[in-house]
Amino acid sequence: MEEDLAFLDNASAAYEDIEVNGAPCAPLPFDRPKTGNAERVDAPVYNPVTHDVLEVSNIIYERHADGRPPDRAYWVGRKLKKCIFGVVKECTILRFRNDMNAPWEVTAQKAAVKIMSWQKIRDLRHIEDPQKEVAAMQYISKSGGHPHVMGVLDVLQDDEYLLLFMPFCSSGDLFGFVQQAGRFPEPMARYWFKQILEGLSHLQRMGVCHRDMSLENILVDEYRTSVVIDLGMCLRVPYDDDGKVTDVSAGTLRRLIGPLIPCGKPNYISPEIFKSEGPFDGFAIDLWAAGVILFIMLVGLPPWEFAGEEDPRYRMVARGGLERMLESWNRTVSALATDLLQKMLREDPRQRLSLCEVKDHPWVLGDDSNAGSFGAPSNEGWRG
Repeated sequence: MEEDLAFLDNASAAYEDIEVNGAPCAPLPFDRPKTGNAERVDAPVYNPVTHDVLEVSNIIYERHADGRPPDRAYWVGRKLKKCIFGVVKECTILRFRNDMNAPWEVTAQKAAVKIMSWQKIRDLRHIEDPQKEVAAMQYISKSGGHPHVMGVLDVLQDDEYLLLFMPFCSSGDLFGFVQQAGRFPEPMARYWFKQILEGLSHLQRMGVCHRDMSLENILVDEYRTSVVIDLGMCLRVPYDDDGKVTDVSAGTLRRLIGPLIPCGKPNYISPEIFKSEGPFDGFAIDLWAAGVILFIMLVGLPPWEFAGEEDPRYRMVARGGLERMLESWNRTVSALATDLLQKMLREDPRQRLSLCEVKDHPWVLGDDSNAGSFGAPSNEGWRG
Protein backbone atom coordinates (compact mmCIF):
# COMPACT_ATOMS: atom_id res chain seq x y z
CA MET A 1 0.00 0.00 0.00
CA GLU A 2 2.83 2.43 0.89
CA GLU A 3 4.56 1.51 -2.38
CA ASP A 4 1.40 2.33 -4.35
CA LEU A 5 1.04 5.68 -2.57
CA ALA A 6 4.67 6.52 -3.31
CA PHE A 7 4.14 5.62 -6.97
CA LEU A 8 1.01 7.77 -7.18
CA ASP A 9 2.83 10.68 -5.54
CA ASN A 10 5.49 10.51 -8.24
CA ALA A 11 3.13 9.68 -11.12
CA SER A 12 1.00 12.74 -10.29
CA ALA A 13 3.78 15.14 -9.23
CA ALA A 14 4.04 18.45 -11.04
CA TYR A 15 7.41 19.69 -12.29
CA GLU A 16 7.35 22.45 -9.65
CA ASP A 17 6.99 19.83 -6.89
CA ILE A 18 10.14 18.09 -8.06
CA GLU A 19 11.98 21.34 -8.71
CA VAL A 20 11.71 22.40 -5.04
CA ASN A 21 12.53 18.91 -3.77
CA GLY A 22 16.29 19.38 -3.86
CA ALA A 23 19.10 20.38 -6.17
CA PRO A 24 19.41 18.49 -9.49
CA CYS A 25 21.81 15.57 -9.27
CA ALA A 26 23.33 12.79 -11.32
CA PRO A 27 21.39 9.60 -12.06
CA LEU A 28 22.12 6.64 -9.81
CA PRO A 29 24.31 3.80 -11.11
CA PHE A 30 22.91 0.35 -11.75
CA ASP A 31 24.52 -2.63 -10.06
CA ARG A 32 26.86 -4.74 -12.18
CA PRO A 33 25.00 -7.41 -14.14
CA LYS A 34 24.80 -10.86 -12.62
CA THR A 35 25.91 -13.56 -15.04
CA GLY A 36 26.14 -17.33 -15.08
CA ASN A 37 28.69 -19.51 -16.84
CA ALA A 38 27.63 -20.53 -20.35
CA GLU A 39 28.09 -24.11 -21.54
CA ARG A 40 27.71 -24.76 -25.29
CA VAL A 41 27.10 -28.37 -26.41
CA ASP A 42 25.75 -30.61 -29.14
CA ALA A 43 23.30 -33.18 -27.75
CA PRO A 44 20.36 -35.48 -28.58
CA VAL A 45 16.98 -33.74 -28.15
CA TYR A 46 13.65 -35.52 -27.70
CA ASN A 47 10.55 -34.24 -29.51
CA PRO A 48 7.48 -35.14 -27.38
CA VAL A 49 5.11 -34.62 -30.34
CA THR A 50 6.80 -36.91 -32.87
CA HIS A 51 8.74 -38.98 -30.29
CA ASP A 52 11.84 -38.54 -32.47
CA VAL A 53 15.31 -37.97 -31.08
CA LEU A 54 17.43 -35.54 -33.09
CA GLU A 55 21.11 -34.68 -32.75
CA VAL A 56 21.11 -30.92 -32.23
CA SER A 57 24.00 -28.46 -32.27
CA ASN A 58 24.43 -25.08 -30.59
CA ILE A 59 22.63 -25.71 -27.28
CA ILE A 60 23.50 -23.23 -24.53
CA TYR A 61 22.72 -23.56 -20.84
CA GLU A 62 24.06 -22.37 -17.49
CA ARG A 63 26.78 -24.53 -15.96
CA HIS A 64 26.25 -24.47 -12.19
CA ALA A 65 29.38 -24.58 -10.04
CA ASP A 66 27.79 -27.10 -7.66
CA GLY A 67 27.09 -29.58 -10.46
CA ARG A 68 23.28 -29.47 -10.20
CA PRO A 69 21.40 -29.90 -13.49
CA PRO A 70 20.37 -26.79 -15.43
CA ASP A 71 16.78 -25.55 -15.28
CA ARG A 72 16.55 -25.06 -19.05
CA ALA A 73 18.62 -24.70 -22.16
CA TYR A 74 18.39 -22.69 -25.38
CA TRP A 75 18.65 -24.23 -28.83
CA VAL A 76 20.02 -21.28 -30.82
CA GLY A 77 18.53 -20.93 -34.30
CA ARG A 78 18.16 -18.34 -37.05
CA LYS A 79 19.48 -14.80 -37.04
CA LEU A 80 16.88 -12.09 -36.42
CA LYS A 81 19.07 -9.00 -36.81
CA LYS A 82 22.52 -7.54 -36.33
CA CYS A 83 23.30 -5.28 -33.39
CA ILE A 84 26.25 -3.04 -32.55
CA PHE A 85 28.00 -5.68 -30.46
CA GLY A 86 26.97 -8.84 -32.31
CA VAL A 87 23.74 -10.47 -33.36
CA VAL A 88 20.23 -11.33 -32.13
CA LYS A 89 19.01 -14.89 -32.76
CA GLU A 90 15.85 -16.87 -32.19
CA CYS A 91 15.99 -19.77 -29.72
CA THR A 92 13.83 -22.75 -28.80
CA ILE A 93 13.68 -23.37 -25.06
CA LEU A 94 14.58 -26.93 -24.04
CA ARG A 95 13.63 -28.74 -20.84
CA PHE A 96 16.12 -30.94 -19.00
CA ARG A 97 14.76 -34.50 -18.76
CA ASN A 98 17.58 -36.38 -17.01
CA ASP A 99 17.89 -39.06 -19.69
CA MET A 100 21.36 -40.02 -20.90
CA ASN A 101 20.03 -41.01 -24.34
CA ALA A 102 18.28 -37.66 -24.87
CA PRO A 103 18.96 -35.22 -22.02
CA TRP A 104 16.86 -32.41 -23.51
CA GLU A 105 13.22 -32.12 -24.59
CA VAL A 106 11.80 -29.56 -27.03
CA THR A 107 9.15 -27.15 -25.68
CA ALA A 108 6.81 -24.81 -27.53
CA GLN A 109 8.43 -21.79 -25.88
CA LYS A 110 10.68 -19.42 -27.80
CA ALA A 111 13.29 -16.91 -26.68
CA ALA A 112 15.58 -14.36 -28.27
CA VAL A 113 19.28 -14.14 -27.45
CA LYS A 114 21.49 -11.11 -27.96
CA ILE A 115 25.00 -12.50 -28.52
CA MET A 116 27.54 -9.77 -27.78
CA SER A 117 31.28 -10.04 -28.37
CA TRP A 118 33.46 -9.10 -25.39
CA GLN A 119 36.00 -7.69 -27.84
CA LYS A 120 33.42 -5.35 -29.39
CA ILE A 121 32.16 -4.38 -25.93
CA ARG A 122 35.68 -3.32 -24.99
CA ASP A 123 36.26 -1.50 -28.30
CA LEU A 124 32.92 0.37 -28.35
CA ARG A 125 32.31 1.02 -24.66
CA HIS A 126 32.73 4.77 -25.31
CA ILE A 127 29.64 4.66 -27.58
CA GLU A 128 27.33 2.47 -25.51
CA ASP A 129 27.75 0.00 -22.65
CA PRO A 130 25.63 -3.14 -23.16
CA GLN A 131 26.48 -4.29 -19.63
CA LYS A 132 24.50 -1.30 -18.35
CA GLU A 133 21.51 -2.38 -20.48
CA VAL A 134 21.74 -5.91 -19.05
CA ALA A 135 21.99 -4.54 -15.51
CA ALA A 136 18.98 -2.28 -16.11
CA MET A 137 16.90 -5.16 -17.48
CA GLN A 138 17.79 -7.30 -14.47
CA TYR A 139 16.88 -4.39 -12.21
CA ILE A 140 13.43 -3.84 -13.71
CA SER A 141 12.81 -7.63 -13.72
CA LYS A 142 13.67 -8.19 -10.05
CA SER A 143 10.11 -7.64 -8.80
CA GLY A 144 8.80 -10.30 -11.19
CA GLY A 145 8.91 -8.16 -14.31
CA HIS A 146 5.98 -6.74 -16.25
CA PRO A 147 4.13 -7.91 -19.38
CA HIS A 148 4.71 -4.57 -21.14
CA VAL A 149 8.45 -4.15 -20.44
CA MET A 150 11.09 -6.52 -21.81
CA GLY A 151 12.58 -8.60 -19.03
CA VAL A 152 15.40 -11.13 -18.71
CA LEU A 153 15.29 -14.92 -18.81
CA ASP A 154 19.00 -15.59 -18.32
CA VAL A 155 22.32 -13.76 -18.64
CA LEU A 156 25.30 -16.02 -19.37
CA GLN A 157 28.89 -15.49 -20.43
CA ASP A 158 31.94 -17.33 -21.65
CA ASP A 159 35.38 -16.13 -22.71
CA GLU A 160 34.10 -14.76 -26.02
CA TYR A 161 30.50 -13.65 -25.53
CA LEU A 162 27.98 -12.02 -23.23
CA LEU A 163 24.61 -13.73 -23.82
CA LEU A 164 21.33 -12.00 -22.97
CA PHE A 165 18.27 -14.30 -23.20
CA MET A 166 14.88 -12.57 -23.42
CA PRO A 167 11.25 -13.45 -24.17
CA PHE A 168 10.57 -13.69 -27.90
CA CYS A 169 8.19 -11.26 -29.62
CA SER A 170 7.03 -12.77 -32.89
CA SER A 171 5.33 -9.87 -34.68
CA GLY A 172 7.93 -7.15 -35.14
CA ASP A 173 7.79 -3.59 -33.84
CA LEU A 174 4.87 -1.21 -33.56
CA PHE A 175 6.44 1.12 -36.12
CA GLY A 176 5.99 -1.63 -38.71
CA PHE A 177 2.27 -1.84 -37.92
CA VAL A 178 1.85 1.92 -38.35
CA GLN A 179 3.74 1.78 -41.65
CA GLN A 180 1.49 -1.01 -42.85
CA ALA A 181 -1.74 0.72 -41.78
CA GLY A 182 -0.77 4.25 -42.80
CA ARG A 183 -2.25 5.41 -39.49
CA PHE A 184 -4.42 3.84 -36.81
CA PRO A 185 -8.13 4.38 -36.17
CA GLU A 186 -8.52 5.96 -32.74
CA PRO A 187 -9.78 2.81 -30.93
CA MET A 188 -6.72 0.91 -32.21
CA ALA A 189 -4.33 3.71 -31.23
CA ARG A 190 -5.97 3.82 -27.80
CA TYR A 191 -5.56 0.04 -27.39
CA TRP A 192 -1.79 0.23 -27.96
CA PHE A 193 -1.33 3.53 -26.12
CA LYS A 194 -2.86 2.13 -22.93
CA GLN A 195 -0.34 -0.72 -23.01
CA ILE A 196 2.53 1.74 -23.52
CA LEU A 197 1.30 3.72 -20.50
CA GLU A 198 1.29 0.51 -18.43
CA GLY A 199 4.89 -0.12 -19.47
CA LEU A 200 5.82 3.43 -18.44
CA SER A 201 3.97 2.94 -15.15
CA HIS A 202 6.17 -0.06 -14.36
CA LEU A 203 9.34 1.87 -15.22
CA GLN A 204 8.23 4.72 -12.97
CA ARG A 205 7.46 2.28 -10.13
CA MET A 206 11.02 1.01 -10.49
CA GLY A 207 12.42 4.56 -10.62
CA VAL A 208 13.68 4.26 -14.19
CA CYS A 209 13.64 6.77 -17.06
CA HIS A 210 13.76 4.99 -20.43
CA ARG A 211 15.13 7.97 -22.41
CA ASP A 212 14.65 6.33 -25.82
CA MET A 213 10.91 5.65 -26.08
CA SER A 214 9.82 5.23 -29.72
CA LEU A 215 7.59 3.09 -31.91
CA GLU A 216 10.72 1.22 -33.02
CA ASN A 217 11.40 0.29 -29.39
CA ILE A 218 8.01 -1.31 -28.83
CA LEU A 219 7.75 -4.94 -29.94
CA VAL A 220 4.52 -6.87 -30.42
CA ASP A 221 3.95 -10.54 -29.66
CA GLU A 222 1.44 -12.96 -31.12
CA TYR A 223 -1.08 -12.21 -28.36
CA ARG A 224 -1.36 -8.50 -29.36
CA THR A 225 0.68 -7.41 -26.38
CA SER A 226 3.22 -4.59 -26.74
CA VAL A 227 6.56 -4.71 -24.93
CA VAL A 228 8.90 -1.76 -24.33
CA ILE A 229 12.47 -2.74 -25.23
CA ASP A 230 15.99 -1.28 -25.53
CA LEU A 231 17.01 -0.04 -22.10
CA GLY A 232 20.53 0.80 -23.26
CA MET A 233 20.06 4.55 -22.64
CA CYS A 234 17.89 4.38 -19.53
CA LEU A 235 18.65 6.19 -16.28
CA ARG A 236 18.07 5.24 -12.68
CA VAL A 237 16.24 8.27 -11.29
CA PRO A 238 17.47 9.88 -8.03
CA TYR A 239 15.04 10.44 -5.14
CA ASP A 240 15.24 12.74 -2.13
CA ASP A 241 16.18 11.52 1.34
CA ASP A 242 15.93 14.56 3.61
CA GLY A 243 18.37 16.50 1.45
CA LYS A 244 20.47 13.50 0.47
CA VAL A 245 20.11 11.28 -2.59
CA THR A 246 18.49 7.86 -2.46
CA ASP A 247 16.60 5.52 -4.79
CA VAL A 248 12.95 4.72 -5.41
CA SER A 249 12.79 2.24 -2.52
CA ALA A 250 12.71 5.14 -0.02
CA GLY A 251 9.14 5.94 -1.09
CA THR A 252 9.93 9.65 -1.45
CA LEU A 253 9.62 12.15 -4.28
CA ARG A 254 12.09 12.06 -7.15
CA ARG A 255 14.57 14.81 -8.01
CA LEU A 256 15.59 16.50 -11.23
CA ILE A 257 18.62 15.22 -13.14
CA GLY A 258 21.45 17.53 -14.20
CA PRO A 259 22.02 18.20 -17.94
CA LEU A 260 23.29 15.28 -20.00
CA ILE A 261 24.33 14.84 -23.62
CA PRO A 262 21.17 14.42 -25.75
CA CYS A 263 20.41 10.89 -26.86
CA GLY A 264 17.55 9.06 -28.54
CA LYS A 265 15.84 9.41 -31.92
CA PRO A 266 15.54 13.06 -33.05
CA ASN A 267 11.75 12.93 -33.64
CA TYR A 268 11.14 11.83 -30.04
CA ILE A 269 13.63 13.96 -28.05
CA SER A 270 11.97 16.54 -25.80
CA PRO A 271 12.91 20.24 -26.19
CA GLU A 272 14.71 20.43 -22.83
CA ILE A 273 16.87 17.44 -23.76
CA PHE A 274 17.47 18.84 -27.24
CA LYS A 275 18.73 22.13 -25.72
CA SER A 276 20.57 20.36 -22.87
CA GLU A 277 21.00 23.67 -21.03
CA GLY A 278 19.40 22.81 -17.69
CA PRO A 279 18.10 20.00 -15.48
CA PHE A 280 15.28 17.73 -16.58
CA ASP A 281 12.65 15.42 -15.12
CA GLY A 282 13.28 11.86 -16.28
CA PHE A 283 9.60 10.92 -16.17
CA ALA A 284 8.51 14.01 -18.12
CA ILE A 285 10.80 13.28 -21.07
CA ASP A 286 9.41 9.74 -21.39
CA LEU A 287 5.87 11.13 -21.42
CA TRP A 288 6.89 13.63 -24.10
CA ALA A 289 8.13 10.72 -26.25
CA ALA A 290 4.86 8.86 -25.54
CA GLY A 291 3.03 11.89 -26.90
CA VAL A 292 5.07 11.73 -30.11
CA ILE A 293 4.31 7.99 -30.34
CA LEU A 294 0.57 8.68 -30.02
CA PHE A 295 0.80 11.46 -32.63
CA ILE A 296 2.44 9.14 -35.17
CA MET A 297 -0.10 6.36 -34.50
CA LEU A 298 -3.02 8.76 -35.06
CA VAL A 299 -1.60 10.89 -37.87
CA GLY A 300 0.77 8.50 -39.68
CA LEU A 301 3.61 11.05 -39.73
CA PRO A 302 6.02 12.44 -37.13
CA PRO A 303 5.05 15.93 -35.92
CA TRP A 304 8.52 17.38 -36.66
CA GLU A 305 12.11 16.48 -37.41
CA PHE A 306 13.31 17.74 -34.03
CA ALA A 307 11.84 19.76 -31.14
CA GLY A 308 13.77 22.99 -31.74
CA GLU A 309 12.87 26.51 -32.79
CA GLU A 310 14.48 25.95 -36.20
CA ASP A 311 11.72 23.46 -37.08
CA PRO A 312 8.58 25.37 -38.22
CA ARG A 313 6.22 22.51 -37.36
CA TYR A 314 7.58 22.38 -33.84
CA ARG A 315 7.18 26.15 -33.49
CA MET A 316 3.53 25.87 -34.50
CA VAL A 317 2.76 23.10 -31.96
CA ALA A 318 4.77 24.80 -29.20
CA ARG A 319 2.57 27.87 -29.63
CA GLY A 320 -0.64 25.86 -29.31
CA GLY A 321 -1.26 25.35 -33.02
CA LEU A 322 -1.40 21.53 -33.18
CA GLU A 323 -5.04 21.53 -34.32
CA ARG A 324 -4.31 24.07 -37.09
CA MET A 325 -1.34 22.01 -38.25
CA LEU A 326 -3.46 18.86 -38.52
CA GLU A 327 -6.13 20.77 -40.46
CA SER A 328 -3.47 22.03 -42.88
CA TRP A 329 -2.33 18.43 -43.36
CA ASN A 330 -5.94 17.32 -43.90
CA ARG A 331 -5.54 14.73 -41.12
CA THR A 332 -8.71 14.47 -39.07
CA VAL A 333 -8.20 13.66 -35.37
CA SER A 334 -10.94 13.91 -32.74
CA ALA A 335 -11.11 16.95 -30.48
CA LEU A 336 -10.32 14.84 -27.40
CA ALA A 337 -7.27 13.25 -29.02
CA THR A 338 -6.06 16.68 -30.19
CA ASP A 339 -6.50 18.04 -26.66
CA LEU A 340 -4.47 15.17 -25.19
CA LEU A 341 -1.67 15.56 -27.74
CA GLN A 342 -1.40 19.32 -27.26
CA LYS A 343 -1.19 18.92 -23.48
CA MET A 344 1.42 16.14 -23.68
CA LEU A 345 3.53 18.08 -26.17
CA ARG A 346 3.80 21.35 -24.28
CA GLU A 347 7.23 22.91 -24.61
CA ASP A 348 7.50 23.81 -20.91
CA PRO A 349 7.64 20.60 -18.80
CA ARG A 350 5.92 22.57 -16.01
CA GLN A 351 2.78 22.62 -18.15
CA ARG A 352 2.91 19.04 -19.43
CA LEU A 353 0.55 16.34 -18.20
CA SER A 354 1.83 13.88 -15.60
CA LEU A 355 1.40 10.13 -16.04
CA CYS A 356 -1.71 10.15 -13.82
CA GLU A 357 -3.23 13.02 -15.80
CA VAL A 358 -2.59 11.23 -19.09
CA LYS A 359 -4.14 7.99 -17.81
CA ASP A 360 -7.18 9.93 -16.51
CA HIS A 361 -7.69 11.92 -19.73
CA PRO A 362 -11.16 11.31 -21.30
CA TRP A 363 -9.61 10.14 -24.57
CA VAL A 364 -7.52 7.46 -22.84
CA LEU A 365 -10.56 6.36 -20.80
CA GLY A 366 -12.56 5.89 -24.01
CA ASP A 367 -13.64 2.57 -25.51
CA ASP A 368 -11.08 0.49 -27.42
CA SER A 369 -13.27 -2.59 -27.93
CA ASN A 370 -13.42 -1.81 -31.68
CA ALA A 371 -9.65 -1.79 -32.00
CA GLY A 372 -9.86 -4.50 -34.66
CA SER A 373 -7.20 -7.05 -35.48
CA PHE A 374 -4.34 -7.20 -37.92
CA GLY A 375 -1.43 -9.44 -38.72
CA ALA A 376 2.29 -8.87 -38.44
CA PRO A 377 3.70 -6.25 -40.84
CA SER A 378 4.98 -7.84 -44.00
CA ASN A 379 8.40 -6.18 -43.81
CA GLU A 380 9.08 -7.13 -40.16
CA GLY A 381 11.91 -4.61 -40.24
CA TRP A 382 13.26 -5.37 -36.75
CA ARG A 383 14.36 -8.78 -37.97
CA GLY A 384 16.78 -7.25 -40.44
